Amino acid sequence: MKRNFSLILTIGLVLLVSLAFAVPALAAETKAIKLRLAAVFPPPAQSLGSYGVKLWMDEVTKKTDGQVTFDTFWGGALGKPAEHLTLVERGVADLVLTHRWYTPGKLPLGQFEYVFPFGPVDPLIVTKGKRQVYEEFPDFRKNLAKHNALLIMNTSACAYQFLSKTPLRNLDDFNGKKVALIGRYFGRWVEPTGAIPVVAPAADRYTMLQTGVVDVDLLPLDLFASYKIQEQAPILTEVNLLTANWPDLLMNLERFGKLPKSVQTIFIETGKEIELRMGERDINEWTKKVLEEFKKQNVTINKFPESERDKWASMVADIPAEWAKEVTGQGYPGWEIVHRYQEITTQLGYKWPRKWGVKK
Repeated sequence: MKRNFSLILTIGLVLLVSLAFAVPALAAETKAIKLRLAAVFPPPAQSLGSYGVKLWMDEVTKKTDGQVTFDTFWGGALGKPAEHLTLVERGVADLVLTHRWYTPGKLPLGQFEYVFPFGPVDPLIVTKGKRQVYEEFPDFRKNLAKHNALLIMNTSACAYQFLSKTPLRNLDDFNGKKVALIGRYFGRWVEPTGAIPVVAPAADRYTMLQTGVVDVDLLPLDLFASYKIQEQAPILTEVNLLTANWPDLLMNLERFGKLPKSVQTIFIETGKEIELRMGERDINEWTKKVLEEFKKQNVTINKFPESERDKWASMVADIPAEWAKEVTGQGYPGWEIVHRYQEITTQLGYKWPRKWGVKK
């Protein structure tokens, strides 16, 4: 009897000690987590990129039973676009919604799909293709890690199109037109048509069109609506220049490392889920919504001839080859990324108008 009592007492003590260690661990695992998120783009009702992040935040809060919540600062409230990488790098914001093109010198791999003229316009193909390339090449993660950042999600957006004051029915109609655009490469894409590239932030283009500084605007369809560009340039030309996954949700790497492992997994897996959902459904629905609204506003919608698009593709320099050479010189597998992206997207069903990234 005494032996049984001693055994019971010993077991009880072991359980109490185990519980003493387990309770703090459980408390740490379930402690409320509030994260600060800074976004370059307008609020979710106006911006497709912000809409995707709102889906992600809501799903994360739901999956963590309310443990994780967010303070959000939309529309560049905490800094200019090019400053958002610094915000997350220094921990001023735990997460940022940005575009790696704002800091190409620091993130040369960035949105590499932008170097391909006339790339895929199916958001699901681009999303799957980019995610596979990202997983196959650890260089993307290493590049971000240099800036104390981790990619959580990279969603797609609507196709890049043109809004103009006069019709753009063929390549000749671009001749002499001043086209507002961004980045290193879009200007070189339009120059073979005789158009004049004018680099300008999207937020400035409404006034630039209104005052005649430019004649044409090049943006993803959703951003046209966000900035009401159609009010000054009421002719939409569907060239389908490319679809790009430009909205980047980045997280401070140190802050991510301090999250419970279960929460880390939820962040990453939910990011992948929202990427696919956006590519499969939301981008197409948003595109349809914008086009319906444009029709109500009497915007003329024209489709650019496929033959003119193919001709245009043949006129552009092999920019992917230039990019591959450049980033290879910086120690990254540029040629491999260029070739692999074309292979994967071809397997997913896209027919490229020409082969890019040809070594000479």
